[in-house]
Amino acid sequence: MTGLVLSRGLDFTMDDVAAAAGVGRASVFRRYATKRDMLLEALAGIMNAHVAIPDTGSFEGDLRVVVSDTLALWHHPDVSRMARQVFGEAGRDPAVAEIIRTGMRTRMERSWIVYERAIERGELPPNADLWMLTDMFAGFVAYRGLLDLPLPEPEQIVQVLLHGFTPV
Repeated sequence: MTGLVLSRGLDFTMDDVAAAAGVGRASVFRRYATKRDMLLEALAGIMNAHVAIPDTGSFEGDLRVVVSDTLALWHHPDVSRMARQVFGEAGRDPAVAEIIRTGMRTRMERSWIVYERAIERGELPPNADLWMLTDMFAGFVAYRGLLDLPLPEPEQIVQVLLHGFTPV
């Protein structure tokens, strides 16, 4: 079902799900009373997907991998289309908004090992606001991705995250 949601976005029907699963429509309805129930389960699964944690030996290198991987996802047409639909649905359905909110926060926290290693190496101060750093990147990418604005090269994003707009 997750694959169907990724390839079709929210534009799938219960018949599509039945066909993809190789079962009758009644079988789908025995498991899911509504399309919304199915969508909520699929979104929770997508949000809980494993996120690779790089270990390049430097914060800049790790950040470059995270940024590159994230941008590659947004450049995939199925992912970007689905994200636009799901974020729109989050504005209408509090349950979808909660899955996105908690799923994104959980995924981001799982990747904080990158920040913890950077703090241990002295590349980030111990009191760094990790949520702000995370949100600056995630918010920027979501904003640009949702509005279909061009995303800069990973190196540009990494430099701004690490150094702001001051000369390096």
